[in-house]
Amino acid sequence: MTRSVPVVGRSASRRASGAGFSALLGFAVANPSLLVRLRPSLDAAITRMSPVVPGTEVVPARLPLGGEWVRGPGVGVPVRGEGPVILVLHGSGYVACSARTHRGFASHLSTHSGILALTVNYRLAPESPFPAAEDDSFAAYRWLLDRGYDPAKVVIAGDSAGGHLAVAVALRAKREGLPGPAALSLFGPLIDCAFRASSADPRSRKQPLHPKLAARALAIYVGGHDVDDPRLCLLNADLSELPPIDLHYGSRELMRADAEAFAAKVIAAGGQCDTRMWPGLMHGYWLRPLDERRGLTSLMTAGQFLGDAVA
Repeated sequence: MTRSVPVVGRSASRRASGAGFSALLGFAVANPSLLVRLRPSLDAAITRMSPVVPGTEVVPARLPLGGEWVRGPGVGVPVRGEGPVILVLHGSGYVACSARTHRGFASHLSTHSGILALTVNYRLAPESPFPAAEDDSFAAYRWLLDRGYDPAKVVIAGDSAGGHLAVAVALRAKREGLPGPAALSLFGPLIDCAFRASSADPRSRKQPLHPKLAARALAIYVGGHDVDDPRLCLLNADLSELPPIDLHYGSRELMRADAEAFAAKVIAAGGQCDTRMWPGLMHGYWLRPLDERRGLTSLMTAGQFLGDAVA
């Protein structure tokens, strides 16, 4: 199922800023230690760019690696271990960002679902390559279960690499015999760390960030592991018995081809994956939803889906 909203045009300033970002990323990929030094400044910039919904309450969470409870305005305060919760896994290629950068994203999901959100930190590359991020994200999910949260009331949302982690956590729960989450909400998810479908997709040629450069960035996290490992390329995983999935991406999404291939495979395996394509929007639009045409409708729709999943 595909949802559409009015087209947002591309401006010359966006092209210029996109080219500048690609140049900076290319330099950083060639010098991984630079990524570590740039993280504090990048975190601060993204946090400023992606403010929380007015009236949101943000409280530190006592996870081993840290995180934040994010409660949108009007969302009730649940008793510990009771009530639904959104586990929010941040993106940014496994090399940057944090719970802090995604508190704005989480505040929209909390507000529009009526559910408390938990954003979590996980270890990043190059210091902590695969599977560190998956291990930490799965530990966060188990942390919720250990505190009495009913998995039927836990949903997971993730963007980009966080979307990859959301699916990975659900798959790992199945492998380890744990009850899985009630639903997944994915935004421009990373599906294949090698970006093979996206690199072959002619639509990606007009993107400010080329899939091959993105694949070089992901190689920092992949390290020496086989990129065909089902934990790294979700298209090689057994996608049966996943919870319902709500998948959002823009028509100018860098990984659109991968997202479409993933959705098709989930459906072929007997699962539910509703895809919602938003014309004119690029990767990362969800971090700065300015109005109904520029991302807000997407977040409102995802919130409704998450709220319905635990109702």
